[in-house]
Amino acid sequence: MKLEKYENKLNKKRNIIFITLGVIVLISVSFLLYKTFASFTENVSFPIMEGKVDYFGNSDVYFVFYKSGRLADEMPQKGNNENYEFVSGSCNNGASIEWNESEWAPLVKNLSKPKTKCSLYFDKQIKLDRDIPIVTTGSGLYKVEHNDLKELDNAWSKTEYRYAGNDENVNNYVRFNEELWRIIGLVNVKTENGVEQRIKIVKTRLDNYSSFGSFIWDTTDDNWTDSKLKDMLNGIYYNSDSGDCYKIVSELDHCDFSGNGYDGRGLNAKARDMVDDEVIWNLGGYDSVSLKADEFYEKERGTITPQDYYTKEYYPSEWSKKTDIGNNFNGIALIYPSDSGYSIGGNVRENCLSASFNNQECMNNAWLSDKGYYLNTLTPFTDSNYNVFTVDNYGINFYGIDGSMNIWPTLYLKSSVKIKDGSGSQYSPFELSNE
Repeated sequence: MKLEKYENKLNKKRNIIFITLGVIVLISVSFLLYKTFASFTENVSFPIMEGKVDYFGNSDVYFVFYKSGRLADEMPQKGNNENYEFVSGSCNNGASIEWNESEWAPLVKNLSKPKTKCSLYFDKQIKLDRDIPIVTTGSGLYKVEHNDLKELDNAWSKTEYRYAGNDENVNNYVRFNEELWRIIGLVNVKTENGVEQRIKIVKTRLDNYSSFGSFIWDTTDDNWTDSKLKDMLNGIYYNSDSGDCYKIVSELDHCDFSGNGYDGRGLNAKARDMVDDEVIWNLGGYDSVSLKADEFYEKERGTITPQDYYTKEYYPSEWSKKTDIGNNFNGIALIYPSDSGYSIGGNVRENCLSASFNNQECMNNAWLSDKGYYLNTLTPFTDSNYNVFTVDNYGINFYGIDGSMNIWPTLYLKSSVKIKDGSGSQYSPFELSNE
């Protein structure tokens, strides 16, 4: 009897212990579940998240990070030493990403389904010579070395940065003159102080508003310093004025760049103040279209020029305030053939730069070519005194100076002009500052 009572007491104690342990375990599990749910709720309701979410369901969001195109374990921190910057983001399930730069965090919109995956892409920036931040890998910016160009003076043997690739893969849009222009790159130029670097931009054919039109290069010869096109670009176009121009072979026409006519408008005062009128443009040429981009680059900066038909004197190899015949120099000209060659990107870039890029496959991957049209350049074809090189979707060719060709005005920005904002996309172009 005593033994039975002892066993009953022992069983009661055991039950109390088991119940106590069970209560402790239950409280611990509940606490962990509460903390887990609270943490999860805090994440999905973070202030930068927008959209309708079922907070009590399986509504988790997964982030994947890419650095220079490669999967990364974590997102780069703000102000990181490797100069990684946010480039773009995308989500599945109909959600979308906007980037909050000040918070250094993604803004997820239209988040309405569970297990949504968002990818964030980061690329390195290059701090160029004048502290100009331009994103590299994701934007199509390439480094170009000219150290192996033996025919050039050592002063030219420098690194340049060129945007390359087809239109969809190059983020080089810039707001200039209240329009969309595009950055060719950070290019070596000659000035009175020697060889320096400038941002080179071009007004391309984007749409009806921004397309510039077709004009003839000149009516008599391919001496740019005395050409009709040079006078128009640096006269009535530069000053947003109206006056004489040549749109058709040897026929005087009237152009109105005041903004009140069919031709649109020229440069406004703010844009004019950004144009570098101290740059010396090179006017060297050659007598073959089958050159590599590097070879064109050398010839453009060389001294081979056409001869005057009557006097047999060679035309100037440079255009500047000192050499301008019409004394109109303001620094607006055209692209070079090498500009088009260096704009080739994608998988064909290496092959196209190692040989002549005079083929359609190369030009299909070059944003600096007017697909389906002939585009005039600044460079003379020296086999005669009335042809200049042209660019089309098949490569480099040459055409008579009195033929009506598409014109893309090109210029260099002053060294004081900085890129202060924007991503370079067509919808978020680089913004310029001259302060």
